[in-house]
Amino acid sequence: MQNQTLTESLAAFDPEIYGLLQEEVQRQRFTLSLLPTSNAVSPFSAYLKGSIFGNGYLDHHALHSNIKLEDIASHRAEKLFGADHAIVRLSDIASASRVVFHALLQVGDTVLSFNRRKSEHCSGDWMNFEFLNFSIDPDTEQIELDRVEKIAQARKPKLIIYSPVNYPRQMDYEKLQDIAKSVGAYLWVDIGQNGGAVAAGCAPSPVPYAHVVTFPTNDALHGPQSAVILTTSELADRMDRAVLDTGHAMVKKNVLAALATTFLEAGTAPYRACCEQVLKNARALQQGLHDAGLKTLCGDTESHLVLVRLPEGKDPEAMAEKLGEAGLLVKGERMLTSDESLTFPILRLSALDPTTRALKEPSMQTVGHLIGDLLLSSQDKAALDKARAQIRAILMDKPLFSDEWLARNIKLTDGYGQKDLNITQEVEAEKAQSQAERMMCFWDN
Repeated sequence: MQNQTLTESLAAFDPEIYGLLQEEVQRQRFTLSLLPTSNAVSPFSAYLKGSIFGNGYLDHHALHSNIKLEDIASHRAEKLFGADHAIVRLSDIASASRVVFHALLQVGDTVLSFNRRKSEHCSGDWMNFEFLNFSIDPDTEQIELDRVEKIAQARKPKLIIYSPVNYPRQMDYEKLQDIAKSVGAYLWVDIGQNGGAVAAGCAPSPVPYAHVVTFPTNDALHGPQSAVILTTSELADRMDRAVLDTGHAMVKKNVLAALATTFLEAGTAPYRACCEQVLKNARALQQGLHDAGLKTLCGDTESHLVLVRLPEGKDPEAMAEKLGEAGLLVKGERMLTSDESLTFPILRLSALDPTTRALKEPSMQTVGHLIGDLLLSSQDKAALDKARAQIRAILMDKPLFSDEWLARNIKLTDGYGQKDLNITQEVEAEKAQSQAERMMCFWDN
């Protein structure tokens, strides 16, 4: 079926859903997402996710000859991250987290976790653990590992978790490993949206130091919604059993195929260039915020993340809502500190999606300044309209996924590119299929 025919057929058959798709196209085109968990899927991944692989699935009863897709995906993940063992049959990071808890802990065990991360994934009597917090020092705004060590020595946790969702600096993983060893604890690092930078060699890897490393695949890595568990050879069998015990017996072939290609793309020079640009853009965004008179937490960012410290009296969720009205998607929350009585109101901003959309440092600095101006204004209709117009101007000629980040210099058109605002990502996946097939024939010949 031709793309235009498919689009027209959908409009005629289900105008209600077609209309929502068109609204989504417009929303994504003219809204700038600074949400850490938001990013466009690569064209290859989008195509494979929507391909005929979706008609089949694999389960743990399959003969070895029929699990080639899973083997390819897991082996590519192991090679990319330098891990002993990779588990790729997981639907999301929450399910991956439950697998890790099931494999490593017993009911009532003590967990020492940065900002109590992962406690949100614990539910039911079999996941009843005692969570202790470590966080940034409210004065230095840094994680003080000496303090972490004192807590560990005093409370002897069975598991130490570090997940830098709210920390834009790099961690001394070797020191964290030493702390875990000294109390006989497992070390689990969820690298979250730093997964892409670690894969590309643009950020330190925790793999040599941690017993378990997890990450989602649908943000920094430009892949499908899924998650990966990396673990040591010593824990591999235990983790594999926990996967089955927690109900992950079946996995769709289309997700595995998309994951496999995602890991291959993450090893290319264009992907590394994208990760390098993410850091440049995050620093430019931070500079723009400072120029506008806002403060950021934890010093200069060393990742995709920028934490805006809001003035006292500003509600994070209300400020995020106001920015949303102006076409800027951000995450508002209160950040824990090592002082249980003190939290910081923050906005959590990421340079991931803007970089995928081809924004560079001058635009990101402008965005930072614009956010500062709006937050420090009365946020009346005039201010919101002005900010919205500025964002639309920045995004007017920007794609959802810039072809500069693609391997083999494949050029995109229409929905992923600059021209056609009316074509959906699903329809573009069909175009990517045809284009990819032509390129594959060319390479084979």
